[in-house]
Amino acid sequence: MRLPKSLAALLPLALAIFFSAVASAQNNSSILRVFSDSQVAPQGNFSFSSTNEEDLAGSQWGFGLDERDVYHAALRNSQPGAPDNQQWEIRVGQGGQIYSIRSEVGEIVPPQSLSRPFTDEVFQSISVDTSPRANGQDASFYHQSGYFTDFNNVTRPTFSPLLASGPAESNSYSTVSLAVQADTEANPQQPGGLLNYQRTRDLGGGVIEVTHGIYNFGENRVNFHNLPWGGVRRTVFNNILVSDVGGGFTERVIDDFADSDNQVVFADETGGWAAFTEGTDPTDRGLAYVFGNDDTHLDESWQTNRSSWRWGRAAGDILGLPIRNFNVGTFRREVDVDPGDYFESRYYLVLGDIEHIEMTIEDRNLVENASYDKAIVDQGDSEVIAYDVIFADGSTGVAEASDASRFDFGTFASPVSGSKPLFLFEDEDGNEFISVDPYAISDTPWDGLTTYRGILGFVLPESLLDDDRDYVDISTLFEGSGFFLAGDSGEPVFGVRVTAVPEPSAGLLLPMAICCGAARRRRVVA
Repeated sequence: MRLPKSLAALLPLALAIFFSAVASAQNNSSILRVFSDSQVAPQGNFSFSSTNEEDLAGSQWGFGLDERDVYHAALRNSQPGAPDNQQWEIRVGQGGQIYSIRSEVGEIVPPQSLSRPFTDEVFQSISVDTSPRANGQDASFYHQSGYFTDFNNVTRPTFSPLLASGPAESNSYSTVSLAVQADTEANPQQPGGLLNYQRTRDLGGGVIEVTHGIYNFGENRVNFHNLPWGGVRRTVFNNILVSDVGGGFTERVIDDFADSDNQVVFADETGGWAAFTEGTDPTDRGLAYVFGNDDTHLDESWQTNRSSWRWGRAAGDILGLPIRNFNVGTFRREVDVDPGDYFESRYYLVLGDIEHIEMTIEDRNLVENASYDKAIVDQGDSEVIAYDVIFADGSTGVAEASDASRFDFGTFASPVSGSKPLFLFEDEDGNEFISVDPYAISDTPWDGLTTYRGILGFVLPESLLDDDRDYVDISTLFEGSGFFLAGDSGEPVFGVRVTAVPEPSAGLLLPMAICCGAARRRRVVA
């Protein structure tokens, strides 16, 4: 496509502004600051760093797999004078999943199977809608990580859309992604409406705090959750210790995961943690999950059963010989997360030898701080992200407002109860749109027709507006432009506006509008 000379002259500056602006949509720290405060303080002399630069040395993966397909970020801990088995590197995948944990023992996370690369043998959140089973149908499994490769619908590693990420708080890295139904052949229907938040926080001394948040903006309840689903290489840690009530631990047998007999235990029948290890001697190294042992919300109607820990050897043996180097460990919560709910669950990983693991869990009160709860996010509790609407050169877009007292519409940074995420995405021709329907372009996101750029915040349906706020129907701001896609809901969506403002103009933001309007048909800058 040939550009007019006037546009060509502005293009280098405009492109620089555009790409930095799109990056800000992916890394808006206010969107990532949704997590409850932790009561466990960092300890010791350590340094934490995170980077998106690619350095993939050290780990070997399954035949035919390329780690570059999944890599998003690396998190690193360094502790001068501490044992090497307490220092680590974690790699975060494009769905927000933890797909690599490296320490002195080498790579701990399994090497991945060809049909489920980096989407099953990883640490992640999984939520299940079990209701279809009542009608003889498959339950819907929503994965934080991404899709199984079935070589029909999904022919290459494809991950959950990552909507925002970055080091929004000290010593931590956070992500939010759109959950997807992992098995597209068993569940070909349109995916549901769940956002998966995750904050991975370094606490020093080999302790890693992981907090999962689940926001349900869809139409259906999810009622069973793996928080986390994860596991280790059998060739690294092939023993399991389950803590006892009152202290100590018991070595347990690892059988096929499908055989749940003697491989499921209620949390309140443990000391609140389990560990995969090299053996049972105090100096044997391992990785512990600290999940807690107190169901503090069992008297609430939304918790339907006691929480439990399950483990086992991943299925996949031929003639009794294992073909998957994967010991599974998963903590299960049976809670109802209904449309409009935000649910949070926190656990800890502890690296080191068994003596260190036991002492650290006790001394730092990790069992007591492995928590879970629902949260009601009121409209007054959230930051507001301010946007201006831009019309220029026959194109439409938005940009973060330069004047916080005058803007066309605002979104909530947090998932206010009952709100909808406002998605920013691009079609296969490079045209960008916004919508509260993540499937407005395609009902099957694995087909590559939709490229998800991020979320601009959260907006409300008309039925949930506060009386004491000034709102604007966002869809009316873009009438006739085709820039806002209504999707299937049909109900108007509203953004906050502090005061009525004059008709929007390009002003100093014109280079963005030119770059993103003339070079392609519709563009958003956020």
